[in-house]
Amino acid sequence: MLRSFEIAVQFLTVFKVRLDPVPDMSDVGRSAWAFPVVGAFIGALLVGTYLVLAGHLPLVLVAVVVVGLWVILTGGLHLDGWTDCWDALAASVSQERRFEILKDSRLGTFGALALILLLAAKIGAIAQEGFPIIMLFLAPILGRAIMVLSAYNVQHRGEGMGARFLSQIDERTVKWVAIIGLVPAILAGWTGIWAAAGGCLGAMCFKRFAESRLGTVNGDVIGAICELTEALVLLIACIR
Repeated sequence: MLRSFEIAVQFLTVFKVRLDPVPDMSDVGRSAWAFPVVGAFIGALLVGTYLVLAGHLPLVLVAVVVVGLWVILTGGLHLDGWTDCWDALAASVSQERRFEILKDSRLGTFGALALILLLAAKIGAIAQEGFPIIMLFLAPILGRAIMVLSAYNVQHRGEGMGARFLSQIDERTVKWVAIIGLVPAILAGWTGIWAAAGGCLGAMCFKRFAESRLGTVNGDVIGAICELTEALVLLIACIR
């Protein structure tokens, strides 16, 4: 269990852990049960930063710093999947051409717009007066939990890193992720429950959209689901 947690930390954050033997993407997939735990670690750091700065800076600047730290802590891992997905999915081209765009590391117009809108949504939500701080803790947990739940039993294509990760998401992993990820949402009250429901619905719709455009689901799509879920959780927390 400790090795699984260490693998999850190394994969999902910029913190490096000495691991011997060096894990591959199959090991990461087997460690996916720990993703929401790493999300809780990230959420705790974000909440701590918010509380330290909230009394000294305008809320907009606090939100910018918190979201900036969020990107730094994760190394922009899933933001890359988010931008790649929109460059590919929004293009009016053939399915094969979409896969070529998906593998292209360059940032296109659709990806840039999607990145701006995503970061603006997160910053705008956190900057709201009276924003429930517990949701800042919950967002990284639900993002990673729903990401793993969305990866279960998907039809993946090829034998790349994403395929090796997806092939290791089994029923036992899903059960643990559901418990670790969704229990904090229930404890957060109705706002947390609605946020979890909204995140699941958004993830399901995005996954189906990606499948309709690509015919399959890969690692970029799963990463994009994490980012989308986090943003939805924060936005739902702002509903009065």
